[in-house]
Amino acid sequence: MWQQLLRNKYIKNKTLGSCEKKPTDSHFWKSLMNIKDNFMELGHFNVKDGTQTRFWVDTWLGNKPLKDRFPALFNIVRRKQDTIATVLSSPVLNISFRRHLVGANLTNWHRIVASLQQINLLQERDVFVWDLNASGAFTVKSLYAALINNGVRVS
Repeated sequence: MWQQLLRNKYIKNKTLGSCEKKPTDSHFWKSLMNIKDNFMELGHFNVKDGTQTRFWVDTWLGNKPLKDRFPALFNIVRRKQDTIATVLSSPVLNISFRRHLVGANLTNWHRIVASLQQINLLQERDVFVWDLNASGAFTVKSLYAALINNGVRVS
């Protein structure tokens, strides 16, 4: 119930990752937004409908976000916060770059496109999987262990 309350009040039609704090937000929400990026780095998305997962910024294809795997492409993409659903919404991928792709950028773009051939969107919401817990569910204990161990994952 509390997740639905936060979703209705703050997130609305956006993804959690694309939310930004505003001066009028509660102290609670501002605090969540301050640690959001650190939190998102400790998990990945299982893509279902692609509406909650950002194509470049979230971890969903491999063990790192595409922005970290292909920084040169990320630097020249026009819409960095687009979701997977937006990118895959047409037969030709809905991505535009500020420059023509040549050389290594073109090669890397072809690598990304080839890896998308296996993606089939479903009619379910994307699922965020917490990587620090075998069950994939968030626990305060696993986050606390990661924080006191400076991000070093412990079993």
